Amino acid sequence: MDEQRKRLERTLKLFLVAIIFIFASLSIRLFFLQVIGAEEFQTKSEKNRIRLLEIEARRGDILDRNNQVLATSKPVFTISLSHLDDKEEQERSIVKLAEILQMPELTADVIRDKVKKHTRKFEPVEIVTIPWGKESVELISRIEENRPELPGVNILEQPMRYYPNGSLAGHLLGFIGRIDQQELEKYGRDTYGLNDKIGKTGLERVYELVFQGGKEIGLRGKKGAQQVEVNARGQVVGELPLNIQPVPGNSLQLTIDGKLQKVMEKSMDEVIAEVKKKFPKAGAGGAVVIDVKTGAILAIASKPDMNPNDFVDGSFAQKLSYYNDQKLLPVFNRAIQATYPPGSTFKMITGMAALASGNVKATDKVTCTGRYWKPPYIKCWDVHGVVDFYRAIAVSCNTFFQYAGEKAGIEWIDKVAKEFGLGEKTGISDLLGEAAGILPSPERKAELNESWVEEKHQEKVAEIEAKYGKLLEQADNERERKQLLREKEQALKIEESRYKIDYDFYVKWRPYETYNTSIGQGDNNYTILQLANYIATLANGGNRYQPYLVSKIISPDGKVLKEFRPKLKHRVSLDPQILAEARKGMLAVTQPGGTAYSLFKNFPAEIKVGAKTGTAQTGRAGDDKRKEFHGVFVAFAPYDNPQIAFAGLIEYGESGGASAGKVAKAVFEEYFGINPVNENIKDRTLESPLNEDLPAEIPMED
Repeated sequence: MDEQRKRLERTLKLFLVAIIFIFASLSIRLFFLQVIGAEEFQTKSEKNRIRLLEIEARRGDILDRNNQVLATSKPVFTISLSHLDDKEEQERSIVKLAEILQMPELTADVIRDKVKKHTRKFEPVEIVTIPWGKESVELISRIEENRPELPGVNILEQPMRYYPNGSLAGHLLGFIGRIDQQELEKYGRDTYGLNDKIGKTGLERVYELVFQGGKEIGLRGKKGAQQVEVNARGQVVGELPLNIQPVPGNSLQLTIDGKLQKVMEKSMDEVIAEVKKKFPKAGAGGAVVIDVKTGAILAIASKPDMNPNDFVDGSFAQKLSYYNDQKLLPVFNRAIQATYPPGSTFKMITGMAALASGNVKATDKVTCTGRYWKPPYIKCWDVHGVVDFYRAIAVSCNTFFQYAGEKAGIEWIDKVAKEFGLGEKTGISDLLGEAAGILPSPERKAELNESWVEEKHQEKVAEIEAKYGKLLEQADNERERKQLLREKEQALKIEESRYKIDYDFYVKWRPYETYNTSIGQGDNNYTILQLANYIATLANGGNRYQPYLVSKIISPDGKVLKEFRPKLKHRVSLDPQILAEARKGMLAVTQPGGTAYSLFKNFPAEIKVGAKTGTAQTGRAGDDKRKEFHGVFVAFAPYDNPQIAFAGLIEYGESGGASAGKVAKAVFEEYFGINPVNENIKDRTLESPLNEDLPAEIPMED
């Protein structure tokens, strides 16, 4: 009995020790949690309960010179999904959200993939943006009705970029899109987040981030933030006092005249549709209008259209085949990125070079029999008989300008072309991707071809040496050896002769190349913007300005933060009288007998137009040189006091007068207020505020 009692007491003591140990452990853990780790766990709890939601800033507007809105923002609903620690709950939320959205492009798998790729777990991942409207309100209502089944789903009202005129000036404005990894690394994660939108092309990109005195003055604004309380399921249950309001971005006022832009684009669409009936390859082109006194661009367009809304409102997926069409290239800005042969619009350069050389006078006569009298006997498009400088421009006589080009020499032609900025970028800084074009010259030809001609020759010599080296090793006797050496010597002589022929043809400048260059063909290739600036320089008497598109950057409260002024890049060194002779020739183009007379014959006497038509071989592989041409047209007005210059090109438009010339006519009618019926006009002299307060003579840029 005593032994049994003793065992029981020992057992009870062990249980007591165990109980004391357990309570001691629990007390120590409780002390650690409540005292030692209290601050850390309280912070974690607060972080789980309180979240900071970013408030998107409104992007600055883009306005035309008359304050017409070209790009703005409108309210949209952004549906996002916060990261949840409970994976099963997050999966249920994803499936339910996809079920409610009922969007083919937003299946549960797509949403799941978005969440998986989102590396910054503390930021909600944006699922979809829905424009404000009846359908979006109904969708938001369905989400709210199913809130208990949608943990982590948040709905924010945010500004979305909107282009009220659709494709109007689309290439100029550009578009915005979600930032990519490369951009994120370039600008830094402190500047942008994974869900941020950023300018991708056009003005939206160039003026995304602009700094002045260390202060950011670009289009993008500064985000705000709202502190909210969430429950354990990631749902917002209340707002807290911390509320930082977003700062809107700054706006751009452009030099563009919205009405002029609209008229020009409408006319281009009509002309392209008309041309396409005869030439199925047609469908593209570009045009530019410049203020000749400042270099301000009044209108600039590229066809086919690019609608910036497609890249921000979800329409892109439905138009993927259109934007990926390698023939149309809708996003490609043909006004500044494409280069084209200028055709006969180059002839004023040749004419001025001939006059400047002193070897030709404006009154010199040349007889056109339908082709030039020297090889390769390049044809003229007609038999013009006896022509002088003015008549030759008026009727676009190839024969006269081949003669003028030969008399001037390629050196003079290149010198004058460079004076007018051809073959080099205009320097426009408002748009990216400007092409330099090609100005043919002996130096350029030699630079391009000399090395490969030499390499080809050395490779051929090496082949001959290797071939006969083996044969000589295998020769059986001296007689065979001598025969092989004679054959080798002959082969090397033939190769040397071939090399000299190649060098003479591919490296040295040939007379026929001067003839081709003189009439705007050969390797001549320039952007439409270059052609417009060349005509503007000719029209204003020789001042070549840097074209520009933005006149002001304006703060949300209307303060002008930065103003852009005209920049004179170069003063043409030619005798002003030579430029006057070229302008006189261009006037003859629109007079009776000129190639553009029918376009402007009903214009008022006080609005005389100087112009030049062009029919340019495309230079594209597979095109018929005898039937397929681009239509090129350049012009300025009024002749007596030039204000604006135009350059346009319609791909496969055949002739400039029948294609791009019609666009120029519509532009001039709008600008000068000419009614095609009664020919009433309005005075546009110094109407634009962009011309106010300019000095009488703008100093040349350093």
